[in-house]
Amino acid sequence: MTAETIWRELLEADRETWIAGIPDFRDRLRAARICFGDRQLCNHLRPKFLTETEYSDLVLVSEAVLAGIMQAKDRLLADPILMDMLGVREDEKPLIAIDPGYAHIAPCVRLDSFITADGPQFVELNGECPAGPAYGYRLAQNFEAHPLMQAFKQRVPCRPIDTLRPLLDTLLSCYREWGGTKRPTIGIIDYDYLPTVHEFELCREYFVNEGYDCVVADPRHLEYDGERLVGGGKQIDLVYKRVLVNEFIEKTDEVAPLHDAFRDRKVCMVNPFRSKLVHKKAIFAVLTSDGRDEWMGKEQQTLIDRAVPWTRNVREGKTRIEGREVDLIPYLAQHRDDFVLKPNDEYGGKGITIGWEANETAWEQALNAALKGDFVAQRRLYMVGEAFPSMLDGLSWGQLFVDLDPYMYLGHMHGALARLGVGSLCNVTSGGGQVPLFITS
Repeated sequence: MTAETIWRELLEADRETWIAGIPDFRDRLRAARICFGDRQLCNHLRPKFLTETEYSDLVLVSEAVLAGIMQAKDRLLADPILMDMLGVREDEKPLIAIDPGYAHIAPCVRLDSFITADGPQFVELNGECPAGPAYGYRLAQNFEAHPLMQAFKQRVPCRPIDTLRPLLDTLLSCYREWGGTKRPTIGIIDYDYLPTVHEFELCREYFVNEGYDCVVADPRHLEYDGERLVGGGKQIDLVYKRVLVNEFIEKTDEVAPLHDAFRDRKVCMVNPFRSKLVHKKAIFAVLTSDGRDEWMGKEQQTLIDRAVPWTRNVREGKTRIEGREVDLIPYLAQHRDDFVLKPNDEYGGKGITIGWEANETAWEQALNAALKGDFVAQRRLYMVGEAFPSMLDGLSWGQLFVDLDPYMYLGHMHGALARLGVGSLCNVTSGGGQVPLFITS
């Protein structure tokens, strides 16, 4: 039997007991601050399970896809045409130009994938400040303490993946490469009004427990005197940047201390501003582009084509799909059931038009708007659902789509975010939920 079948069997065998325990378990999750703003993130009483083989396969393909992205990055920095394809804005270029003091352009990233019948398909890269590792860490702790998990482990050995220690190790590795020698004080930096503040506190607690002084601070409240960056009354040596470049640029005057201290090499910051290059969704258009023969080998192209859906910038012109040349815009207009339109640089499902859920008029309007803006078109994926029991509805079982998103630290995978959704969008900002990931032996 599969892990999923055994979990369901154990749940149904003592269903009333598990239902009676839901209020206490949800209270524990809220006390653990596993919340997005006021909303609890986990509403389903089952982890996402992967076998050791499935996990190893995910590691292999995710590291290969990321290697392709990093290879594309080297071309981007030297090729204005590719930079234009990526959609880098003029106000972003000065930030991207700042040398962070270490080699890796994006030390901490998260690849976002959906599970299909052919395995994971990677649709986006969160290259700026991937959220969720602390939520997943605490979720796993709480699930491990649940009596249902303890009963399950008697039949199926399983383990969670630590997503916080690799994060801390990556921050410290970049700090040492930057030139830091003392034990750093870490600053977790983002605006204090965002719904992710709970995760910042969870990260801070973990860093402190590991022996590192840490402060959570709003970039508008930092001070810089030309030598020291100060936040929350502490000198900050190492910034764990959670603020997005777009939101940073919106408040340029208010956040100058962080910008200037980073520019002057008075503070190490991870990720650097130049991680924006790989964060944009058009990086997948570069990966699957017609001109990639110049810099990508055939074997790598085959792997990319298996794991990344065909993606293009929404622009007038010719391109190739399935071995034939097409006029892109008319082709998209005629094949709305096969495509999704995404803003090149947004998050949380904002601005997305799903062709197979739109009527002809809505698709035409979205396509016209995309032509005037900065959008990509990405080929449809056929996702595979899984059954999860809802804690909001008496542990009734429902089919949900799984968004499985590997955390990548310095190019290597360490765990993954597992998000659930009833529709085409599983992201937390759009209402999706989260469950922990466990690897079964």
